[in-house]
Amino acid sequence: MRRIVVIACIAAAFQPGTASAQTLYKCASRMGNSYQQAPCAASSRTLESMDIAPEPPPSAAQLAQRQRKAEQDRAESAFLSHLAGTDQMPASYRSARYARMPRLARSTTRSDDCRLAKATRKRTLESVGLNRTYDLLRRLDEQVSKGCGGD
Repeated sequence: MRRIVVIACIAAAFQPGTASAQTLYKCASRMGNSYQQAPCAASSRTLESMDIAPEPPPSAAQLAQRQRKAEQDRAESAFLSHLAGTDQMPASYRSARYARMPRLARSTTRSDDCRLAKATRKRTLESVGLNRTYDLLRRLDEQVSKGCGGD
């Protein structure tokens, strides 16, 4: 990580038209080499110093691109979580919710949960193909059991 920062700082130093340059010091001590903005301490030795310019703030187009990328990443994460079956609410919350419902609504919701759990299991197994594991099968079967009333 430190190397990436140093390389970026060095690359920025060679860009034309940079205004407020800073000095970066490479210091050697018994603990190893380090990079810092302040001059090296008396107990360490200065290996080199370089004048660098800080990275300019991102433009509006770069910020918009980062925002689009973050939204796309969230959507992909939600999709994969849904495929894996990890996007369902915890059983403890579901149990408390069912206890507050009238009897008729509870049975309708439970059958909906049962159909949803079975459909999720089917889609997941189709997408995984033969790469299914015992843990995946066990988790999917547990979700179907919970959704269909086999708590």
